[in-house]
Amino acid sequence: MIHPSLGYGEETAGSGGKGVPVVLLTGADRLSLDSAVFSLVDSHPSVCSVVYDVRPDETAEAGISIVRNISRAGACGVRVGESETLPVDDCCLSCSVKRDAGRALERLHDRADAFLIVLPVGMEAVPAMQYLEDSFRLGAWGEAMRIAAIADVVGLDEFEERFFDDDRLCMYGVGEEGVFDVRSTGAVVARLIHEASHVLQLPVVGAGCLTRHVDAVGECRCREIVRAVASRDAVVHEDAHDVSFDDLTVRSVDVVGLG
Repeated sequence: MIHPSLGYGEETAGSGGKGVPVVLLTGADRLSLDSAVFSLVDSHPSVCSVVYDVRPDETAEAGISIVRNISRAGACGVRVGESETLPVDDCCLSCSVKRDAGRALERLHDRADAFLIVLPVGMEAVPAMQYLEDSFRLGAWGEAMRIAAIADVVGLDEFEERFFDDDRLCMYGVGEEGVFDVRSTGAVVARLIHEASHVLQLPVVGAGCLTRHVDAVGECRCREIVRAVASRDAVVHEDAHDVSFDDLTVRSVDVVGLG
């Protein structure tokens, strides 16, 4: 089921809701996230994207910093960008990101008609969603804003390997220079899919995962696994590149012909 804090009530029925939509985007690998961000921003040029990533940082208390990249529409169709690196010192990664996202939305709330918040690789969206919804209710600046959806992007080309991988999720880099989650890759993949109101699948390229399936008989079952793990009310899209930002702001129960 869709988490009740998403607030899909009677007042939004059939209209996708009112106010400035904020979509939270999650994923278990950076390449898939970047691919989806490109398509979503291209479909809605006036959207402001706030993209978070992590980097190792020996000077930070938690050993990592978050990198925030903001991109929004400027004059003559040229996008304006800014970047800032923030050490994770006083709290965990999730709290650092959600609080910074709240501050960013407060500062930018009147500069765009829609917002795409891209969380770091592996970070779950529900805590951020709950924090931002509380911020919207408590601050006058947030009265016209709403969390429209949690979308998770899933790359099918390496889905089986990730879904059954019990090694820790790599959030950035490789080897000793990387940043790793304490949870297994498979656990993170499953949790991100299950919490999402929209699941954006990136199709395989060529033979794709079939070339790596030990028991392959000419048919990939990855899509069936994704559908089984996803929430019953979630919209599962067969091709992320066919999905527009506006598609994500419609209630899942209002969408017919699910993928």
